[in-house]
Amino acid sequence: MTNHKPFLRLAAALFLAGTLAACVDSVDGVNALGSVRVYGLALRGPTQPVCTVNDPCTQPFAAGFTVYQGSREVRRFWSDINGRFAVRLDPGNYTVVPDSTAPVLAQSQDMTVPAADSTFVTLTFDTGIR
Repeated sequence: MTNHKPFLRLAAALFLAGTLAACVDSVDGVNALGSVRVYGLALRGPTQPVCTVNDPCTQPFAAGFTVYQGSREVRRFWSDINGRFAVRLDPGNYTVVPDSTAPVLAQSQDMTVPAADSTFVTLTFDTGIR
């Protein structure tokens, strides 16, 4: 007689994982992950009072960010030490706000995500140096 319990446990676990994933990935019928992959670069500047072509005044930075659509928070993401980030959003208009880890003044950047597979954005934040 063959013992089918390990197979049945695996099948049940896969079913449960798929059900949970469906719940997490969908909120009110909207893909919670977003349909557009937004790649980007977070820059801060100026980083010095005098800028030249060979000595630019912007630098990438690592920080956390919150994405809002109107007053509703829709996503959080982080940039790495090279300022690079990737986040999934649905097409639309958003406001991106750096968190307290960002070496910039309190501010926000508006961002429009087009209906596409992916898009690239540069978010530039003011340091207040003059």
